[in-house]
Amino acid sequence: MNEASTSYEGAAPDGQNPIDLRLVVRAYHRAMTTPQEVLAGVPLFSMLPTEEVDKLARRAHELRIPVGTVITDMDTIGVSFGVIVDGQAAVSVHGQHVRFLGRGDYFGEMALIDESYRYRSAKITAETEMHCLMFAKWGFRHFAMSHPQTAWALLEVMAQRVRDAENR
Repeated sequence: MNEASTSYEGAAPDGQNPIDLRLVVRAYHRAMTTPQEVLAGVPLFSMLPTEEVDKLARRAHELRIPVGTVITDMDTIGVSFGVIVDGQAAVSVHGQHVRFLGRGDYFGEMALIDESYRYRSAKITAETEMHCLMFAKWGFRHFAMSHPQTAWALLEVMAQRVRDAENR
């Protein structure tokens, strides 16, 4: 190695160590998550066989949501169900903060279940930039009806939400 060269033989043209670049690329790919991986990690779907999670993932529409966006608002018609891949949202009911949602949390399930009253029961606002998997009502409802374990998990969530509301 001569004085003009500060890198070693085999270095990338920009002087970056190629081994370091490979580690960064591997870490980036590990951090990237497929819709199937996200859905499999959601308690609502965790008991499903891999092939069923794959079917559900194929129905998903990926959506990027800018910070500050109102994702759902009370008293608007609900026609979708969403699972958060990345980011954070605030949930409020009648102007009162209720909780935060993050990776693996979901929203919109109540409006999909209750056919007689299809309006949103909470306002959800993106606190950070978000990446979500969105499902149309008609596709998700059919999926839940054909997977009793998912329908039962939804009932358990609904019972907990009723208890939470009664305690407010």
